[in-house]
Amino acid sequence: MEISKHITEYPFRVVYPTQEFLEERGFGRVAHLPFIMDSRPGYHRIANQFLIDVGLGEWSARTRGLEHASTMPPTKTTIHDYAHWLTNYLEYCHCRGKDPLKADYKIDLIQGYQGEMSNGSWSRDNTGLAAKTVNSRVAVACMYLQWAVDKGLREPFHIPKVRKTFVVDSRESSGARTTKTVEARRGKVRESKRRLGFPDEIRIGAWLSRVRDKCGVEGLIAELILETAVRRAEAAAWRIDTLPLDPAEWNVVNQNRPIEHQAVCVKLRFETKGHGHGDDHGDKIGPEGDILLPMPLALKLHDYRQKVRPKALTIALRKSKSVREAKILRNNTVHLFLDPTSGERFTGQKIYDFWTRKSAECPRGWSPHLARDFWACSTLWKHLETQKDLLESVVNNKLDPSVLKVLALDLEGFIQLTIQRQLRHVSRETTMLYLQWVSDRLGVNLNFHENYMQQLCEEEIDVEYGE
Repeated sequence: MEISKHITEYPFRVVYPTQEFLEERGFGRVAHLPFIMDSRPGYHRIANQFLIDVGLGEWSARTRGLEHASTMPPTKTTIHDYAHWLTNYLEYCHCRGKDPLKADYKIDLIQGYQGEMSNGSWSRDNTGLAAKTVNSRVAVACMYLQWAVDKGLREPFHIPKVRKTFVVDSRESSGARTTKTVEARRGKVRESKRRLGFPDEIRIGAWLSRVRDKCGVEGLIAELILETAVRRAEAAAWRIDTLPLDPAEWNVVNQNRPIEHQAVCVKLRFETKGHGHGDDHGDKIGPEGDILLPMPLALKLHDYRQKVRPKALTIALRKSKSVREAKILRNNTVHLFLDPTSGERFTGQKIYDFWTRKSAECPRGWSPHLARDFWACSTLWKHLETQKDLLESVVNNKLDPSVLKVLALDLEGFIQLTIQRQLRHVSRETTMLYLQWVSDRLGVNLNFHENYMQQLCEEEIDVEYGE
């Protein structure tokens, strides 16, 4: 068996099997799922059956009790998180002498488990955990207990809920009204709403220069993330032919503009966010989506592919013991970005490591994920600068509701039509983050209108954690 690299230091632990081992013995259906070893150590039968049922989409907290309910299995990342959060709950019960299947919601989960995580008595360094971490762990413990009820392993488990209904403006019809009901679990720890903040652009530029000086291909990867807002996993999974090999086949969307303003439309499908459809060369095959690649960056990638990458590949091929082995290695080396010293592909972890290393003097809090938000906000601000008359009206008439409403609707429309297409996954919450960033930068309140009062109300109720 192959043990996951993300193992806790406690007796309970998450383990990943060798997929080939299970497939050869007829367990290929669950070979991709993690499982939990308990303190004996031994296979935790009940917890692992829960992970199997959830991981295969055969049980879901959202659809329990519904007839013929079909559920998409959670993503690899989600089931990984579920396994670790459940392991933490089981470990807590083991250390506190509690039966994890007999827990009471208020006494054991909220006052006990949640309370100890919040005050730090159940944490690695005796420091209170973040509200999001606490809520995620308790939510999975609740799922486990609900599943146990459905399997006849315990008495009914009651989770008290709170429900609020809001009246908001309809986005489909001007002046029309609609309602929205939000339901959440009582007793959740209040999560403070995230507010975007970025390092100064000069500091980001200096950081990028240091990354480039250290390693050209690392600088190119960082530039790809900054210029296109791809996730680091998507950058690591970028293939040799993600950008077509022949420039004549590039799908240039604005050929009439100067070359520095042109963009190439490329398709991404490896390690994209969403449910997977199998694996290819170690990467999840995810939902396919289009992004725009600035032409100057496309030319840099093409130049790297032709002139620099072959040298890194040669280093990898030297490890081969025969011509046949070298040919197989060459054919299986499908990723664009290769480490110039080893010839090995860049993984998402390697990208994070070079991004944040001390020698690059990475600005505090700066990460590949934040770079995605940085692209979105920078693009949004550039669009706003083109609306000079509207911007001047906002600055000069900060309290005019009609002007603010026009601005807010314009920005939200731009997010939906431009930014969302590039990011390929923008929730309502993320849209509000971007609007709040603009609001902070302008020094005006874009949440003045009823369209955005919903978000203020929902700060009182956090939607229950789901898959």
